Amino acid sequence: MSLRVFRPAVRPFCFVLIGVTLLAVGLHPARGAEYYNGKSLSRRLSSLAEENPTLVRLQSIANSSGKRKVWLIELGKGTRQDRTTRPAMLVVAGIEGSDLIGCSTAVNWVEHLVEQYQDNAEIAKLLQTTTIYIVPRLNTDAAEHFFARLKLETSSSSKPVDDDHDGLLDEDGPEDLNEDGLITWMRIEDPEGEYILDPNDERLLLKADHLKGEVGAWRYLREGADNDHDERWNEDGRGGVNFNRNFPFNYEFFAADAGVHQVSEHETRALADFVIEHPNIGIVLTYGSADNLSKAPEGAEPAGWREPMTEIHQDDAGYYRAMGELYRESLGLDEELEDASVPGSFSDWMYYHRGRLSLAARAWSPAVAVELSEAAEEEEQEPQEQDSESGREENNKDEDERNQQERKELDWFDEYAPEAFVEWQPIEHPDFPGRRAEVGGYRPFALTNPPAEMVDEIAAKHADFLTKAALRLPRIGVRKIECRHLGRSVYEVEIQIENTGFLPTVLEHGQRTREVHPTRLVMELEDKSFLSGSRITNLPAIRGSGGMAELRYIVRVAEREKIDFEVVSMLAGNVKGSVELPDVE
Repeated sequence: MSLRVFRPAVRPFCFVLIGVTLLAVGLHPARGAEYYNGKSLSRRLSSLAEENPTLVRLQSIANSSGKRKVWLIELGKGTRQDRTTRPAMLVVAGIEGSDLIGCSTAVNWVEHLVEQYQDNAEIAKLLQTTTIYIVPRLNTDAAEHFFARLKLETSSSSKPVDDDHDGLLDEDGPEDLNEDGLITWMRIEDPEGEYILDPNDERLLLKADHLKGEVGAWRYLREGADNDHDERWNEDGRGGVNFNRNFPFNYEFFAADAGVHQVSEHETRALADFVIEHPNIGIVLTYGSADNLSKAPEGAEPAGWREPMTEIHQDDAGYYRAMGELYRESLGLDEELEDASVPGSFSDWMYYHRGRLSLAARAWSPAVAVELSEAAEEEEQEPQEQDSESGREENNKDEDERNQQERKELDWFDEYAPEAFVEWQPIEHPDFPGRRAEVGGYRPFALTNPPAEMVDEIAAKHADFLTKAALRLPRIGVRKIECRHLGRSVYEVEIQIENTGFLPTVLEHGQRTREVHPTRLVMELEDKSFLSGSRITNLPAIRGSGGMAELRYIVRVAEREKIDFEVVSMLAGNVKGSVELPDVE
């Protein structure tokens, strides 16, 4: 297959840590590092569906402004009725245009599940009892910038938008001033600037701290000129709407990239409609800039009924912590990293408005790369080397802690992907005649996507986590059925319903939103047959890991050998059973 692949020059990387993880979880061999453009993604998904028609189904849920299809993959065995009533998980990647690694990770998981179906009993059972939905790339237009001759990183769609509200569309965007094929950054020496050079690494800038007597000397801008002469630079470039800021919860009205109103775009509306039409989705994972897995969110007491929740319900927080621990374990992270939130995000909407367990993560970040690299180095160090390291830390105790994380990340790039940072180059800027101006900084997409050579190993770790997450969906079952004849065709019936999954049948906040209907037991009897109990009984939330609900009925039935019933759960599936009536002497 011919693929357009971005392969930056990278020094040999120590894959020991990642390779060990691959062996430990038994993941499939790599197909080869790649980032998909629109055409190669369509070909790959079509191929997977054609080669595995009983497992993989492919459909388009929307067309982008650029006339590209937004694909949705459905995995699972069984009839359509089976697949729409079983516990389900949804993965959304590429919701922000700069996220290429999330798309590759999602496709990699599909490949892994398909390849392991025949030989891995756990995965076979998963696909026979669970439905998995995947949107590998929601923002199809913005991702194409990665493959363009002129590389510009953007999270927003290509739909023209008047970002600066001056009546013109996309009239002041970034430009390639030094003609290197990259839209990077520029720093201009300016006494009114807010930045100073980082004394520990002058490739970086620091915000001047006036309390320390620092005076700003540099202005920091995206590479380009003031085309509309309003003394603002690149404030109205090409496009667009960031789909991960276009959902109803915590939506920012009038924000430049949030859209004209909530769910205003074809793509976001299609995703919202799909979610509403598939209420069996119990877990959602969104790859993007939001992150509640690297560091689990703190729980909070519920607000009053007239007030909206703005933090995770304290009774739901434990499930987020458990998923965060599972995520960090799969990636090989020993410590929590910083979390991140995005206003109007899809992941927040799915929890706060839809009541689902909604996870969010960056498929890769420099912070994760640094953490894994440091952990690997610590394991390799001898005790005396660790003492030496402690000495170096003592000597550097006066080092400015500002930018410390960014300096670590830049050191990582220097070691493993030196082309990620473009050295600052002097230019003559038309808007700043006579001033020192330089163009450089991180390449487009360098901070959001790893070098292509690392994609497969990273995706394999995520495949491990995604599979384990899907296995933790709630799952309803029948633990015990007892029936006792009381005389005169009257029977006492006891049914115990259990949840054999990990998650509860409904989160606390899911009950609050009322978007998750109660699990119910439906007896196949006429209403008049019930002396105690009713034909349809709503059950309370049933916790996971063996939680149980018990129902008792007294019914009068004649000339029957059994009573059929069905347990219906929106998120935990359906199960049918029968009460065998004892013989009457």
